[in-house]
Amino acid sequence: MIDIISQTVNGRVFTCPFCNMIHVEYKNLNFNFEDKTECEHFAKYFLRLDGEHWEKQNAESCFSRKIIVPIGHKNFHMILNNEELLELKELFSVLFEKPKKRQTAVEIHKDDKSILQQIDFTSPCCQN
Repeated sequence: MIDIISQTVNGRVFTCPFCNMIHVEYKNLNFNFEDKTECEHFAKYFLRLDGEHWEKQNAESCFSRKIIVPIGHKNFHMILNNEELLELKELFSVLFEKPKKRQTAVEIHKDDKSILQQIDFTSPCCQN
């Protein structure tokens, strides 16, 4: 069962019980991190970006999306518009919130006794 940490319309951050990695899926991109620190470092980069500034800075760029993000390889850049950057920020901001108690169970009352029934709504990933 995957553990969804955060989800938006176009993406999600989740951990996988099979590979124990944190995966970031956004539109047609996928990033994989071996630990939370690595993922948080990546997320902080996006959280610090000023989308409006970079859209103005790159207004004359030939690309339709004006926020150009180097991803670590000289031949590959992620290009975003400000709306997409804001969605990524929403996706990543959950990583820095204080943990909340997750509701993974439903309490059922039967004959004046409470029975805790676990409900699994997720599907596995990275299965071998």
